[in-house]
Amino acid sequence: MVICCRMHFHEQKRKRARQIDRDLPVELLERRIKINDIGWLTCRTSFAELYEATEHFSEDSVIGEGRTGTMYKATLPNGWFLLAVKKLYDSELCIRSFDLEIMMGRYSHRNIMVPISFCIEEEKNERILVYHYMSNGRVSDWLNDTTTLGWPAVIRIALGVARGLCCLHHSLHMVHLSIGPESILLGNNFEPRISNFGMAIFIDYDLDKNIGFDKKDVYDFGTLLFEVIRGKAFGQTSKCFSNANTNGPFTTYTYATNLFEDPFGFYDAVDKCLNEIEFEDEVSALLRVACDCVHPLPPKRPTMLEVYSKMSNIWERDGLFEDSSTF
Repeated sequence: MVICCRMHFHEQKRKRARQIDRDLPVELLERRIKINDIGWLTCRTSFAELYEATEHFSEDSVIGEGRTGTMYKATLPNGWFLLAVKKLYDSELCIRSFDLEIMMGRYSHRNIMVPISFCIEEEKNERILVYHYMSNGRVSDWLNDTTTLGWPAVIRIALGVARGLCCLHHSLHMVHLSIGPESILLGNNFEPRISNFGMAIFIDYDLDKNIGFDKKDVYDFGTLLFEVIRGKAFGQTSKCFSNANTNGPFTTYTYATNLFEDPFGFYDAVDKCLNEIEFEDEVSALLRVACDCVHPLPPKRPTMLEVYSKMSNIWERDGLFEDSSTF
């Protein structure tokens, strides 16, 4: 009786593993990564309104600083913090980023952060973008020893970022080039949105010089997966992905350093570790995806469409079904 139960248990696990590796139907993939063209961004806000809403752009209103500007929380007259206002620095990069994001304001996608309004103050040489306020901050805010991302949040973040990158690569023909914990904002229920498009570029996949740009995003996505799974940024040392396996193959290949110093050795170590455990488990399956994304040879890395297809099976098997009405 015990043997039969064990055989049944292992057969069920093998069946679950096959479900993870199965690709989603092409029609379903195309519907999920579709971006809606809602027309050109026309909403323009006055500098005076934003000046008041951010308490004169005071330090107390600052919620973040990045490569292209300083982000402030904006208090509306009713007292709710519903808007985030980015005051861009005066540089060529920031002007380019401003123009790019204004262009992206015509599109709507649940996992891409686009401005809902903007301001150009010629006399003060100010350029300002206005966004929806993201209540859970950045992914980087959660990669420490005092806060914890539960498994449902990890899956939601991972799949949402993958979906957003699919849209950028396949619908807009754009690569982000700076995906990381600082560029992923989290809204209600930890729904992620890709932000910080200062380094983004449009690419023509038919030109040889553009081959491989998308694989940079794939690699960055893989490192992000490692970070959200472990709950620590790449600057924080951790000897092993599994606390229980302190003598395992990750003991000598810490993800904090060896991914960059010895990528081939790191990749082999991850692969060996996943082969030693039952990798049809959700966590191990996501680690397998991350490992594929950071393969030392860019041509060996999957496309984001392939990544999203495989991850969606983990999502649906965990009962976190997607509602097409939210797109």
